[in-house]
Amino acid sequence: MSLSLRPLCVALCLLCVALCSACTTTATAPIPTAIPAAEVPTFIPAIAQRGTVKPAPLPEMTATPTEVAVVMDTAVFIPTPEGNGIQPDEAQQFFVPDAGPEAPADWRPPPYEAPLSIHPDEHYWLLRPIPSGNRNYGLEWYPFGNDVMLPELAPYRIHHGEDFPNDPGTPVLAAGSGTVIHAGPLPSPRNGVNYYGNTIIIKHDWQWNGQDVYTLYAHTLELFVQPGDYVEAGQLLAGVGNSGQVSGPHLHLEVRVGDNNYASARNPALWLVPFEGWGTLAGRLVDKNGRLISDALVTVTAVNGQIPVRVQRTYYPTVAADPVWRENFVVGDLPAGEYTLRLDIGDRAYRRSVTIYPGRTTFEIISTEFEFIPTPTPLPTPTLTTTVGISSTLPITATTPTP
Repeated sequence: MSLSLRPLCVALCLLCVALCSACTTTATAPIPTAIPAAEVPTFIPAIAQRGTVKPAPLPEMTATPTEVAVVMDTAVFIPTPEGNGIQPDEAQQFFVPDAGPEAPADWRPPPYEAPLSIHPDEHYWLLRPIPSGNRNYGLEWYPFGNDVMLPELAPYRIHHGEDFPNDPGTPVLAAGSGTVIHAGPLPSPRNGVNYYGNTIIIKHDWQWNGQDVYTLYAHTLELFVQPGDYVEAGQLLAGVGNSGQVSGPHLHLEVRVGDNNYASARNPALWLVPFEGWGTLAGRLVDKNGRLISDALVTVTAVNGQIPVRVQRTYYPTVAADPVWRENFVVGDLPAGEYTLRLDIGDRAYRRSVTIYPGRTTFEIISTEFEFIPTPTPLPTPTLTTTVGISSTLPITATTPTP
């Protein structure tokens, strides 16, 4: 083809393309489909080895055969549903309904990694202070907020922490990172008695709800840190010992929120990361006016079991509750599964079916139909004394205050 005809060919090709386009039906652009708003995911644990899904049942309340009919609070309690936490699929957990009755009493799986907060109100931010392979779970018969629960033992004092009995020299680990602010004996400011023995206190380098958090490790045999040291979570602090006022070697752990003092202790079971596949039961027992009921018997039994897995009492009145949960009982370290929660108050008994989920806190509110009037603390009793023929009235304290 000659160069003079090439522009004419190009023009004819463009004309053909235009004519073909005119013969084609123009398609209407589709209207984009609106994406539905994201919903808050519902925790529906997968049942391991069954390939099915079981929805979480609502709490139910039934009365014992000897109980009069009462109106109960059956609402599902979620303290603050807003917020973001680790979702169940991220935690890679499975719900095994029969794990509770099958688990041996002295066996524990490894704990989850801290921090763990599947629900935004949970704060499982602390590691177990005793390594796996040793007893890294608390003494069941001396729980937080209770006196000793064994009838053959004399009363101790109301517990403000959690005890981990172990052989002397068992490693004591930092539950979280922070700065050591005390390492050594810790005499009581009230009477100078060294109840705690060799003690370490860590001020953690993070806060909860704008409040400082401290952990205290008491009765140690030796100290491997000193005040001013910065420690990482899991770092060796000391060895288990029996220094101070103790009946045997163990670690006494306290979690203090806000202030570093005895009255600021909170239940460690709400702070220590659970074992894999295990969870926590917490709740609030109140009267018809919303007043917390103390010293009620709390019994937890596996749904198919006969022997209770845990027996304790609601908190003593002077023990502080978690500011969010506002609980007055916590039963920690329960394998996931179905349980019966029973609370006995005098001649009344209340029973509720509960489900424990892995790595989570199951919370229950039980409201009674009566008004709770706590027994007042005895006041000093005036006693008449005589000295060298002079009569005078002097107050003498009839009861010994709790340390």
